[in-house]
Amino acid sequence: DQLLQDFLQVWPDDYSTQFVDECLPLLFNIFRFSKNEGTTLLLADIFSTCFGWESIKSIRDTSFSGGTRIDPKFVNNPELSDVQFRVEGQVFYGHKIVLVTWSPQFRAMLSSKVCDGNPPIVHINDIRYHIFELVMQYLYNGGCETLQVEQSDVLELMAAANFFQLNGLLRYCEAQCSSMVDLDNIVSMYIHAKVYNAGELLEYCQGFLLQNMVALLTYDDSVKRLLFGKKLHSHDVLSGLLLTLQARIKARNLAPTTR
Repeated sequence: DQLLQDFLQVWPDDYSTQFVDECLPLLFNIFRFSKNEGTTLLLADIFSTCFGWESIKSIRDTSFSGGTRIDPKFVNNPELSDVQFRVEGQVFYGHKIVLVTWSPQFRAMLSSKVCDGNPPIVHINDIRYHIFELVMQYLYNGGCETLQVEQSDVLELMAAANFFQLNGLLRYCEAQCSSMVDLDNIVSMYIHAKVYNAGELLEYCQGFLLQNMVALLTYDDSVKRLLFGKKLHSHDVLSGLLLTLQARIKARNLAPTTR
């Protein structure tokens, strides 16, 4: 612990390649296996100091797909509809040309449907009607500009965006979620980002964890379980944090200095 305290006192202004590539992995290894809370918190302080207090890289909302904008009146409109969805027991009318053009998942779902001259009926499970409606609004409007999404719905919408392979909508949800991250929900946000392939949000959460690690480790046990447990299958949280920290320092070293 004394060595780590001395290390904090003589902190370098510039981080050498050797420090980033060799010392940081060693410090993370000590962090991973340390049973001493004081040592753990000292290392957390070192990681936060390394990461710095500049703003975490924001998630750029690129949700506008550039696709053709369809008249909004056709959303859930039986006029010219050639497919029906059954969501929470309710019927939702769709138009194949819109859906298969922008969603690989819809394309796969509808290409396997054989019908007898009547519009096929596709059952949608595990997605609420309101969330499905938001997905359809995104597709028909060609972007998220007109979407009105409550904060309480963003994670569900992100799950749906991942399922239907809508990258623009996924990025929109990531940007919304990043503005909501705090000490209380960071673990939940991290897990959702990993499960739903939200890479930009995952990187943002890693930055938040690194920047606030001391506070988080003393806040409650959920972050400890995330960092040191096996909460996520085939995913090492600490390895991801190390890579994010190394990338942050290297980017800072490459940035032009102002005199």
